Amino acid sequence: MNKALKNTLFTSIEKFQDAKILVIGDIILDEYLWGKANRLSPEAPVPILEVKNKTYLPGGAANVANNIASLGAKVYLCGVIGSDMYSGLLLNLLKKNKIDYKFVITDETRPTTVKTRLIAQNNKHLARIDIEVDSSVEKELSKKIFNCLESIIDELDLIILSDYIKGVLSEELIKDIVKLANRHDKMILMDPKGQDFSKYSGVDILVPNMNEALIATKSSPEKPLKEIAAELRKVCLADKVIITLSNEGVYYFDGIDEISLKSYSTDVYDATGAGDTFVATLGLGLAVSDFDYKQALMLANYAAALAVRKVGTFAIKPAQLKETIKIAYNNSGANIG
Repeated sequence: MNKALKNTLFTSIEKFQDAKILVIGDIILDEYLWGKANRLSPEAPVPILEVKNKTYLPGGAANVANNIASLGAKVYLCGVIGSDMYSGLLLNLLKKNKIDYKFVITDETRPTTVKTRLIAQNNKHLARIDIEVDSSVEKELSKKIFNCLESIIDELDLIILSDYIKGVLSEELIKDIVKLANRHDKMILMDPKGQDFSKYSGVDILVPNMNEALIATKSSPEKPLKEIAAELRKVCLADKVIITLSNEGVYYFDGIDEISLKSYSTDVYDATGAGDTFVATLGLGLAVSDFDYKQALMLANYAAALAVRKVGTFAIKPAQLKETIKIAYNNSGANIG
């Protein structure tokens, strides 16, 4: 990395505060029960966790929004939650973290999606408990979500769709969102899940991880990345495909140009939410750089490296991202572009 590139990345980070992004998708509350597990239950051969502390963090689409807000941008969150004790905890988190949640819709017939993780000493994960309903939300709620987007679309720099297959992003709603975005010349960044990516037809930027890409294309890990990305572009009619490769980095393909970036070397403690951090930072990087993909990918790569250093979902700050880039610059000898 040379000095000019470092300064360009720093300038982009400083511009984050000017961006406005809407995140639509499955809103999740992440609950962590921290404690000690020193004995087995007499009722079954399972460890007993003596809970010492509880923490709550925004998860799913809310984690994407939380990362955007933490990086200084204006973010709106749109999705569906239940009417229960967890929804209150979640809304308080959104408010505290300066996430605009006026487009979060309450559905009294569904529970708030909650993922509870039991963690013992030395950050050892014992189990995860999920409270969720994955059936599609009612059409009336999908219409409300569409109306939310329609009311604010002209103010946005980018739309991020975060699908955790919990019923918010139906194929029909995605189709309507794509049509609306095209009419208003707005870009859609899609964080996909599941086996059938045809439901994402027409999105501009598709960002699966490697495992998701292999499942969606029914490919083997030995298949060349370019061929996998080309198949995804064909399935989704997506202009750009970006495949995250965990500790191997990230790959970009737009039908002509390719970009391959290695991951930034770091200690990995927990990959939970790192994909959300990557997507959030990628979206911000694109919004403030006039869609310079290499620059945005570099920013997202550094941000994801920060996220995996913490247990649980983690929203990074601009100063932390700058410090990581500075360290990379110093370690490179300041002479590599």
